[in-house]
Amino acid sequence: MKKLLLIASIISTLIGCEAEKKQASQLNSYFENSTIPAAVMGSINQDGKKEWRSFGPSVWGGKDTVNNENIFRIFSMTKAIASVAALQLVERGLIGLDDPLNELMPEMTSIPILTKEGELYKSDAPITLRHLLTHTSGFGYEFTSSTLANFKPNEWEYDDLPRLFEPGKRWHYGTSTDWVGKVIEKLSGQDLETYLRENITGPLEMNSTWFNVPDNLKDKIVSWGTRDSIGFNEFNRVPMPTKTFSGGGGLFSSPKDYLIFLECILNNGTLNNVQILTPESIEMMFRNQLPRPMKMDFDLPEAGLPDTVGRFSDESDTYSLAWAIEDSEDEKVRPRGSAYWAGIANSYYTVDKKNGNAVVYFTQFLPFNDKESYDFYRLFEKEVLSN
Repeated sequence: MKKLLLIASIISTLIGCEAEKKQASQLNSYFENSTIPAAVMGSINQDGKKEWRSFGPSVWGGKDTVNNENIFRIFSMTKAIASVAALQLVERGLIGLDDPLNELMPEMTSIPILTKEGELYKSDAPITLRHLLTHTSGFGYEFTSSTLANFKPNEWEYDDLPRLFEPGKRWHYGTSTDWVGKVIEKLSGQDLETYLRENITGPLEMNSTWFNVPDNLKDKIVSWGTRDSIGFNEFNRVPMPTKTFSGGGGLFSSPKDYLIFLECILNNGTLNNVQILTPESIEMMFRNQLPRPMKMDFDLPEAGLPDTVGRFSDESDTYSLAWAIEDSEDEKVRPRGSAYWAGIANSYYTVDKKNGNAVVYFTQFLPFNDKESYDFYRLFEKEVLSN
């Protein structure tokens, strides 16, 4: 019997090794045939096993290989961390998800609403933390709204662009999580950098995750830039210090750190005896928080997206308090109920809570939803989630 078990164990190991070799071969082949300058991707499974793949140099044109401790601008991957911080305040009783923010944040709720006809009007309808976390507050970005992109007032006294609709009327991706960061600062009495270091990134030993990267870590920051029809144009790699902290997109982090964060989420808010959220709050993060039949609305053209871009924008999915929730019956890779989101410089992640898997994928260039990069992420995601 022992011999049979040993033989079975050896066969299982060999099969696993062959699967890993096949996966590595597919990923290597994809990268070598792409124009992507560099990428790092990692995964964790239900047993806590982590695996990493790295391609290309950390500094474009260099001779090293980028790795999971290199530091990237994670942009909107910041939002999930800020959402956890906000839910911590809810757990401590400092605010309720549905408490009106009109008195706490008059600088936010006083911002007028801009109609499609170009008219501005005031609204006293309360904005809540739930509205902000679910992107149903009315705030947008210029790059997600032609109405805001075309808004050119002679004078503007407010701290953000106009709102686009009354709170709760629909979903629109925008600056809501930046306002979440400001709510956290007001309620905690700390700036967002300090709050996150004391309550999330510090306790989890996410030591490469900062708004202001310490001097001793700046050599780990990777190249970034933009792709045009000719090739890649590099921006300044090392940023200037900032005194304002964007909860919607200001963090730098490493693939290693972000996978630690997702591992903690998979473990119901606790990792290495550090609890950042209760299991009840984690459960809410994986539950649709949009009223049915509301879905994410990217205002996609009727003809659909061109074949030259990725397929990140899925209007069949819903949204929780932190990220998108897979809700499509046509999805072939992610199990229904999985969480996912991205950063604008083509970084992505997926959390399959049901099966205990998570994926992180980091590249670092604009514009967002680059087809080569998005398809590379999806290839890796398929290899991980299908096993």
